[in-house]
Amino acid sequence: MQPKNKIKSEPNKIKDMNALLIDETKGTPRVRLYPNGDMLIEGRSLPEDPAGFYTPILEWIRNCQAETVSIDIRLEYMNTSSSKEMYNFFKIIKDNAYIKNITVNWYFEEGDDDGYDVGCEFESFTKIPFRFHEYAEALD
Repeated sequence: MQPKNKIKSEPNKIKDMNALLIDETKGTPRVRLYPNGDMLIEGRSLPEDPAGFYTPILEWIRNCQAETVSIDIRLEYMNTSSSKEMYNFFKIIKDNAYIKNITVNWYFEEGDDDGYDVGCEFESFTKIPFRFHEYAEALD
């Protein structure tokens, strides 16, 4: 069984929202969502309960009041159920009336055609323009 994610909120005066901070586990990504519109999701996404993991993230996005958001996605692996939740993530961002400008930086490992293709699919489905960034494999 995977350890429970530690979800923390940090108060922020911008738009009277708290930052949503979720620590990475073996099967869930690190999430950093800030009221100023800066967002990061990185790591591996294969939670045992995808809906349970992503519900607070999607709810936070629904309530985000930033006009401009910058999203960095650095997922080295994402299972099918996580892909569905990520689609919902992008759809909610696009449908949020407060958000006027969206920048998505999609990072994929050099030679990872599947990682690139997944980003292209999200871009195509959501009609949000993505910036693709290829990076070299990290040395352990």
